[in-house]
Amino acid sequence: MIQKYEKEKGQTLIETVVALFVLTTGLTAGLSLAIYSFSTTTEISRKIIATGLAREGIEVARRQRDSNWLAGTLSDCGGQFCYATWLTNPNNIAPAAGVGNEYRMIFDPAGVSGKWVLSAAGPATDFRLYLHSGTGYLHTASSNPSPYFRKITMVNVDSSNPYSATSPLVMARSTVWWWDRGCPEATDPAATHCKVITEEYLTNWKNY
Repeated sequence: MIQKYEKEKGQTLIETVVALFVLTTGLTAGLSLAIYSFSTTTEISRKIIATGLAREGIEVARRQRDSNWLAGTLSDCGGQFCYATWLTNPNNIAPAAGVGNEYRMIFDPAGVSGKWVLSAAGPATDFRLYLHSGTGYLHTASSNPSPYFRKITMVNVDSSNPYSATSPLVMARSTVWWWDRGCPEATDPAATHCKVITEEYLTNWKNY
């Protein structure tokens, strides 16, 4: 009788250990899945916001070109009527060949050609975006820096026929990058894989 009781007691202990092992394994797997899901959700959220910011940059570059058209007048460009100032007046976004010119998007409510303008950047330019209540992400420094950076690049791609020196093929490139887990904070987007790049070609198609 005593032997039978001890045998049942041993079986109960083994069952308890097995149950604890199964429970611990399940909790560990569940916690790992939750952490992975959270990380994945954060990464997706970062990419969605970065994509929107990059597209906004392209839209502003296009708007600068369109504003120059509206402000410009037709000129004689080698026997052809053209908008010779489509890249320079009132918004100077004339690009250089090769690496091009870099800009930041600046919010200017009093701007003559709209609330957004492209401001030429230099070697020490801070491309970080700051989150402002009511206006969103801006380059204007505030007490709420975001993990995002944005740079607009205008490149003179081709000025040979059918294009010309006054009406070149221009590429607008909007690059947004961010820092996060696995993404080191970088001032140069080339130094990180956490980035979104949007490009669009602009032409002086209103010439005739």
